[in-house]
Amino acid sequence: AARSRVRPASSPSTVKKQHTIMSSWKAPLAKLVGLIILLPFTATYLHLYYYTYWKNEYCFIGPHTSSMVSDGKQYESLLVKYGGILSSRSVDSVAMRDVNVDNEIRDETPNQITSMNDDSMTQFHGIYAPISQKRKGKNNIDQRQFQQKYATTSTTSSTSSWFWDRGGWPSITKSSIMISSPSSQLSNHQHLHSAQDVNRNSNHLITFVETQDEKKWCLHSHSSSSSSSSSEKNEWCSDPLPSYPDDTIYFYPPSGVWKAVVPASASLSSSKTVVPPSIYMSCPTPTSSTPSKKNAGRIKQQNAKQNKNLQFLLNHPATTLLLLLNTGLAFHYWNHRINPSTVCKQYTKIVVEHEWWRGLTGATAHFEPLHIGFNMMSLHTLGIELEGGFGSIVFLVYNVALVVFTTMVMMAMVYARVQWIQHKLDRSQTSNNPQLQQVYHEQQQRLRETSSVGYSAVLFAWMVVSTMERKQPTCPIPFFSDVCFSTYSVPGVPFLKFNISPIVSLFMAQFIMPRVSFMGHLAGIVCGFCLHWGWTIPPLEICSPNVLIGGVVLNGLIWRKRVIPVRPLLTAMMDEEGCVEHEDHLRLLLMDGVEEDGGLDSSNPPLGQNLTDPFMRSKQKKKERELNEFRRKQMTLLHVRNLIGIMLGSSLFVFDWSSSLIFSQCVLLALFTFGTQSTLIVWAYTRSKEPLDIIEPENVRSGMIWRGFFMSAVLAIVVDSMSMASWFVFPTLIASEQPSLPRTGLFPATVFMILRTAVNLLALVLSSKILHDMSQVGSGIFTQMFCVEIKWSKLIGDHGVFISQKPLWTAFEGRGITLGSRGR
Repeated sequence: AARSRVRPASSPSTVKKQHTIMSSWKAPLAKLVGLIILLPFTATYLHLYYYTYWKNEYCFIGPHTSSMVSDGKQYESLLVKYGGILSSRSVDSVAMRDVNVDNEIRDETPNQITSMNDDSMTQFHGIYAPISQKRKGKNNIDQRQFQQKYATTSTTSSTSSWFWDRGGWPSITKSSIMISSPSSQLSNHQHLHSAQDVNRNSNHLITFVETQDEKKWCLHSHSSSSSSSSSEKNEWCSDPLPSYPDDTIYFYPPSGVWKAVVPASASLSSSKTVVPPSIYMSCPTPTSSTPSKKNAGRIKQQNAKQNKNLQFLLNHPATTLLLLLNTGLAFHYWNHRINPSTVCKQYTKIVVEHEWWRGLTGATAHFEPLHIGFNMMSLHTLGIELEGGFGSIVFLVYNVALVVFTTMVMMAMVYARVQWIQHKLDRSQTSNNPQLQQVYHEQQQRLRETSSVGYSAVLFAWMVVSTMERKQPTCPIPFFSDVCFSTYSVPGVPFLKFNISPIVSLFMAQFIMPRVSFMGHLAGIVCGFCLHWGWTIPPLEICSPNVLIGGVVLNGLIWRKRVIPVRPLLTAMMDEEGCVEHEDHLRLLLMDGVEEDGGLDSSNPPLGQNLTDPFMRSKQKKKERELNEFRRKQMTLLHVRNLIGIMLGSSLFVFDWSSSLIFSQCVLLALFTFGTQSTLIVWAYTRSKEPLDIIEPENVRSGMIWRGFFMSAVLAIVVDSMSMASWFVFPTLIASEQPSLPRTGLFPATVFMILRTAVNLLALVLSSKILHDMSQVGSGIFTQMFCVEIKWSKLIGDHGVFISQKPLWTAFEGRGITLGSRGR
């Protein structure tokens, strides 16, 4: 009798189970999003908002971008009025003149109304900070003035190339550079503005104007030069402010669009009126009124009793984070009795055995109270001195970069010494002196196995920068305050400074504590000089963790381990025998080999096999399911790879081309592409039942690539979230800094960043799923640093985007199986 194919209705237990599976990946997804997206976004937003609006009370002035509608007058009506030859860039100018001149449109041609030169206009854009001088108003109330502190670098010269000078939404490091105080030489280089540029624009002021009729804030330039340009004669003012019962209108200028004020006499007498475009002002909003004299004493007492630790956390978050990291790891190592040899920096482990993670663990490991105590006191002192000038985010980025660079320089020094001893060893072989050769062998072995831990290499680098930034001589020897060294600069090259004080400190530390790492501290001194001079150290965007860490891993896999480009190991051996190219052999494994082994084509069954046999038919269906499963996984990886490539291409139209947002996506695309190739090879070898000694090396290589991608993806998502937070804090400054900012505003750029983050998060989940399926998650520093992300992404992959379609059990096929063999 024919079997009934009516599908039974789902039972309540089945529906409940499906609901449980659907809800089992939503909670891990929410936790993962909160950890690597929302937490960095919130922390960065609060820090930047506190730094700009609360601590420094900055006001930002930039261009007014809403040029299509001005004061209720539509662009089309103005276009009809002026004969269809009006440019969109001058809409604000025309509309502003219409408002300021008797509130009616005069019968004048467009060539009689011109806008200010863009290069002259941009000198008013930038950061304005309150100055200490105050003046009394009519009601004897303190009124502040805001002076230009930093002028943006945007220019709209017609000779500039769109291809090279095109701007875009910046990364978090570029955004931090815009607002960081240019107090050090390195900060001035990053700002592209010297102190003379700021002083030249110091006459641009924002002042409070109070008359009998109205009260308002105005931006103008106080210039005593008789030959001042037209830009110095213009003034922008806010709308008249309403009367407030308190004094809040005297605290900060109001945010919004400020209109240009053109004298009526000049407008009526001149045949060609120069009307500047509107500007946009962004200032902090006062939350309370001026304290009364009765409460002034009590408020001063409350301010004096503020928590100093909280103030240090708010003003130096990067230093606080580094202190907590080093102290917490020291306690962790002591509490778990970690052997120093498992985390230290060692030439043999890092260079020979490719354990690159030791550069991070060795720099943040301390095993003695005096060691952690002296290093943390030095970090506290240097952090207070330098973090304010560099900016907290830039200071933190350079700390991470210096951990990598000091390790690389230290390993290069050890390699140079080993090679020099090898050279002497080769020369000693001609003298037939076994004792001398034994000494050289011992020296080489000692260099290769010498271990070092501690953050002092990075601290010596910051010591160099701090020493050369001081105007007073530095006294490095304790209890000898008269032995001091001044900083000298090379004639004609003012930025090339040198001070011998760090080198004296190195020899003093070696003399007092012979166990300290001489090469580690010397590597820090070399990196410190290179950082201050601007030599050898890559640009800040390359030093960003989302680019530097992934780039180091990618280059290490290419040049050191030589596992990239991906080439099947089996076909590599076959190529040596001249049999077949690896691409052709891989294609045969994926497609043709299946038909030869299983005979999936029912129209042409293999010789001697009858597909009417239920067992053979069941076996055929099983192989079809396996092939479909393999193809589905393959298409999933290829589709995600294409999505990452699409996000990279689209990023070129949204972000700044020289920012870390572009470079990090390039690294992710490269690692995901190589990981996909390696994974397909592993799956093909597994399905073709290749020997284990062939599959296992491919598994190991695939695991290395996917672990590098997982780490790079986490860092990229975190930095993208931080960059997006900076856009929300000061979009006006970004618009004034980027002259060719895409017409995609903040909202479209945010939507695109969310889509890009979603694609990277999907790729992150796929990499975690593949690592678990191949049993290549590993152990050690990778799982300890990313244990939470690995756990949650695995839960998402198991129940979300990468569910296996293979049935959990197969119906009885007429043949018995050994009990317990299912797991094998």
